[in-house]
Amino acid sequence: VKYAKTYKVYLVIATDGRYGARFHYKPGDELAVIRQKESACGCKNLGIEPPVFLGFHDGMGMATSVPEFFKQTAQLTEKLKQKIEELNPDVIITFGPDGDTGHSDHRHIGAITTEIILREGWVKKYPLYYVSWLQKDSDKLKAAIGQGLNTVHSNYFNVQVKFSEEEENKELAALDCYTSQLTAEEINQWKEMEKKDLTNTLHFRRLAVRNKKKSDL
Repeated sequence: VKYAKTYKVYLVIATDGRYGARFHYKPGDELAVIRQKESACGCKNLGIEPPVFLGFHDGMGMATSVPEFFKQTAQLTEKLKQKIEELNPDVIITFGPDGDTGHSDHRHIGAITTEIILREGWVKKYPLYYVSWLQKDSDKLKAAIGQGLNTVHSNYFNVQVKFSEEEENKELAALDCYTSQLTAEEINQWKEMEKKDLTNTLHFRRLAVRNKKKSDL
């Protein structure tokens, strides 16, 4: 929300959410379409560009076989590399090793993004940031929806971004889009927990690589 005022902000979504069923929804194509519509609604409410869907199923073939997982991982890596080159972003934000909630797809896409940046020598060209949560962030979400976040020790945060109440309100309004994933009660509880937190700060870790060589560990 904060940067959408002056920059084009893109959300790239690797997997389609077809297996993330809750309530009366069934896994499959219909749920994948619903999740796409929810993402489009969320991006519109946030004031960012329409979502970019890479089109992979949840788990990237792991439900079928390990060889299929390896195949789709290679396809995703190439597709994501091409998308980064196409969008040519000023910065990239992804999941760190903690995977946000610890979701395996979150961990996987974060690792692949990091792999691409390191392999292609793009550390300076495309600064890479990992979303990072404090314990209080996890506690807020757990109180709201019963599930917390994976956290990172505050010693390892190297970037913090402040946001205004107006920006927060716009961000929280986007939660209303995700009705296949959250109940109305959970959404309202989440909003209430966030409004009680007056620090209005997000934390990130920028990937930093030292080029100076050492003769030992």
